[in-house]
Amino acid sequence: MQTKHADDYVFIDESSTHLTMTPLYARSARGQRAFGVVPRKRGTNITLIAALSKAGMKATMTLEGSLDGEAFEVYVRKVLVPTLMPGQTVILDNLRVHENAKARCLIEQAGCSLRFLPAYSPDLMPIEGGFSKVKAILRSLGARTTTTFDRAVKQAVNTISSKDALGFFNRCGYALSGQPL
Repeated sequence: MQTKHADDYVFIDESSTHLTMTPLYARSARGQRAFGVVPRKRGTNITLIAALSKAGMKATMTLEGSLDGEAFEVYVRKVLVPTLMPGQTVILDNLRVHENAKARCLIEQAGCSLRFLPAYSPDLMPIEGGFSKVKAILRSLGARTTTTFDRAVKQAVNTISSKDALGFFNRCGYALSGQPL
């Protein structure tokens, strides 16, 4: 039996964001007050769905509102599958929409296998660390329209290097390259 390495795994997850994200902390000169503006109306939630491999974060898609089975299938078909390499294992949490039969078939037709993590196990999802970094950058960029938000997401995702990804994998207890997983 072939041993799997971290290179062979792709973690998929989604995170909820909105257009009114602002920095949580501010800096100012000593003795001066830091000022900022926080929009009053939060607006609709935006779901960011992405994939994390040892190479970094990729295959991102945003959509207004919550992720449903149909949107997940579109994500898999149009965004995820073109980035997959045969032999990879796609790992998901147990969100009900991830159990979409058509999405499973698309992943398997790409020559990949699909695995689900145990319920309530975010500590086993290295992509959570990636989302934390992306959200911190989105807060600092302060995008207020969907167009600028999509550009900000692209900019934030591009900051996640393979070194970051390896750190996220390591924090979750997954082996680094060359070591079996």
